[in-house]
Amino acid sequence: MRNGRLVRKRKNPSLSSGAAGPQIMSDIAPYRTAATDVATGKRAVIGGRRQHREFLRRNGYVELGNDYVPPQRDELSRTDRVADIRRVLER
Repeated sequence: MRNGRLVRKRKNPSLSSGAAGPQIMSDIAPYRTAATDVATGKRAVIGGRRQHREFLRRNGYVELGNDYVPPQRDELSRTDRVADIRRVLER
């Protein structure tokens, strides 16, 4: 219904775009962790998102995404820059 009138489903632009509505995301496939578990000292096998979150929390790990993080440049004083250049040239 729109403005109190029935509207044909195929002519409804908000439904034809496909962007609206709930989406279901499948669970992750089982995998062996790259890091060791502090409780066992071994690499664990993770079987789902819940186990993955618990593993990260238990071991104090932080998951990083694939977002681009620009490198940070430290502002060096003139004396620090000169010291760095001398150190490299002495090698």
